[in-house]
Parts: sequence; structure tokens; C-alpha cells
Amino acid sequence: MLSEQTERRVAIRALLQRSVGQFVGRESHGQNELRQFERLIGDLIDVTDSEVVATVAEALCRHPDTPPALIRRIFDRGGACERIAFEFVVDAPNADIIANAEHGSAALAAAIARRAELPREAIGALAARSEGVVLYALVANRRIHFDAAALRALAQVARDDQALARLLLNREDIDVDPEPLFLAATRDERVRIVLAACRSALVDRVNDASAAGDEKLAAQLDALAVGGERDAMVARVADALDARKNRVRKIFLDEGGEALALTYVALGVDIETATRLFLCSGMALAVDVGRIRALRALMFSTPRRAAARIVGAINGSSRVDRESTRRVPWREDPWREDMSAQAGARRRGAADRSAAPTVQRHAKADPSA
Repeated sequence: MLSEQTERRVAIRALLQRSVGQFVGRESHGQNELRQFERLIGDLIDVTDSEVVATVAEALCRHPDTPPALIRRIFDRGGACERIAFEFVVDAPNADIIANAEHGSAALAAAIARRAELPREAIGALAARSEGVVLYALVANRRIHFDAAALRALAQVARDDQALARLLLNREDIDVDPEPLFLAATRDERVRIVLAACRSALVDRVNDASAAGDEKLAAQLDALAVGGERDAMVARVADALDARKNRVRKIFLDEGGEALALTYVALGVDIETATRLFLCSGMALAVDVGRIRALRALMFSTPRRAAARIVGAINGSSRVDRESTRRVPWREDPWREDMSAQAGARRRGAADRSAAPTVQRHAKADPSA
């Protein structure tokens, strides 16, 4: 049998939900009706707990006719009620939004990150936070626009957060630099990232075909691989790249192997030595002949400078100057424009050839020719 207090709570909850349901079911209300509704719902909110208020908070915050006094009551409840209000109240004060985006709890900041509209300052403050729940909500919100500074801040965190990196790569509506996010990319996306980096090197006429390989480093890695000293290999590569060991370790653990292949290219390790390193890696690709061939082809076809761009971006390495080459679009095939131009030339050539016999026939039929 329910206690008197529980029965009262259930009755208030039912009355509150029924009254709010009837209110939001209509688009417009008269002034007298709004005053009565404000008085009734205000009294019910005052005598019930926040958990019950939270069940109707979103509906009230979304409706344009909800009296401002009720919205203030919901804000004042704090907790889940406040989070709902910050997410759904259209005309919430910008100053409060920005302040809580910067200093509010992670749960409150995540609610703000899901708003349909956000001032630029709030977006910047949210992008500068470190909590995953906030950043995931922000990047998943496709209704807001990121400026260059916010994207840079997000990309910095995403370099070490694969879930955030994947969310950024899924946003086709923003111009995110994909190179730091390479490890989170799909195989098709990796191909496009590499092609874009190669084209950047070609556009800027960076020629490293004659760059000498690092035979000493290759020999050291070869010996360490034969001995199964994975940690020592990670440390040696991290030192050569001036990169963090934890980031280099992620490259070694990446199942696709493309990042590791590009690392070997960037370090000047020859293809034959790299092949032995793959075979001794202990990874699934070590027994996958097709994968080994694909990685060899990747190493053969990727200029050292292009590989260094991507590897430097993955690691945030200080020894790689990525600003010296321009970044080209990567979501579309980087070679599509060139191929389209070639196709157009072929079509024009075919049209000219098909027209030539007609011209000759006309010339023969002309008595004055």
C-alpha cells in the first residue's frame, strides 16, 4: 500500500503532466489562460521535487508561449532541470550561456553544446574544454558553425581521442584538417588523405626523390624487430620523430598498417627492410600477403615529404614543417579535376575526328574545290 506522501507525489505528477500536455498541445493561448496556467503550474512546481519537474521541463522550455516566470523556476531548480532549460530555451541569456560553457559542470556544458544556436564565444569556450562528453556533444551538433580556431582546438584533442576524431571526420560540412585524424580514418579516407598530401607536395614542387635513406636507423629497427623488442622500436622511432611514445605506439598498434608504412617512408627506411619489419610485427597483417603488398605499394608511391606531413600531423612532431606545403581538398578525389580535364580533351578529340570525314566528303562534292 502506498504511503500518503507517495500518493500525493503521484497525484501531483499526473496533474502536472496532464496540464502541461494540454498546454503544449495548442499553438496559441489567450492572456487570461496564460495567467491561470502560470499560477497552476507554478504552484505545482513549488510543491514537488525536481525529478518530477524534469519530466515536463523540456516540453515547457520548447513551447514559445510558456510564461517566462515558469522558465525561471525551471532554471532555478538546478540539476537536470537547469540542463534541460539551457539546452532548449531559445532566448536563454547569452552571458549565462557563455559563462556556463566556460565554467559550468561537464553535464551542463554538454547540454549547452546541444543547443540549436550558440554564440561564437560559447562555441570557442566549449571547444577549449577537455571533457569528452562536452566535445562529443559539440561536434555531433550539426546545427552550429565552427570557426578556424575552434576546429584547431578540436583537432588537437582529437589527435589522441579516436572517438572525437571519428565524429569530426563524419562532418562533411566542415573543412577539418584530416591528417592529424589519420588513425581514425577508414581505409578509403586514408587513401584520399594520402593522395591529397601527395598532391600538396606536387603543387608546391617539393622534390624529395633523391633524399637519402637512413640506413643506420633501418638496421637498428631490423635488429630490434628480429628480437621482438617492440617497446624498443617504439622508443627509437619516437626519438627519430621527436614524438611522444604513446602516439608512436598507436601507430604500431594500428591494424591497417598504413600509418606505420608512412612512418617508415618519412624516416627513410627502405621498402625491403620495412617489409621485414611488417613480417616480424606480430600483427594480423604479418600473415596477410595482400596487405603486405598494399603497404609496399603505398611506400613505393608516396613521396617522403608527403609521408612526413601525415606522420608529423599524427604525432604533432616539431621536426616536420607542415606549413611549407598547401593543403588541398581531400573529401573529393584529388585527381578528379585533372581526370575530368583529360576526359574533356579526349571527347573534343573524338568529336574532331568524327567531324573530319564529313568535311572531306563536302569538299569532294564541291565543284569549285
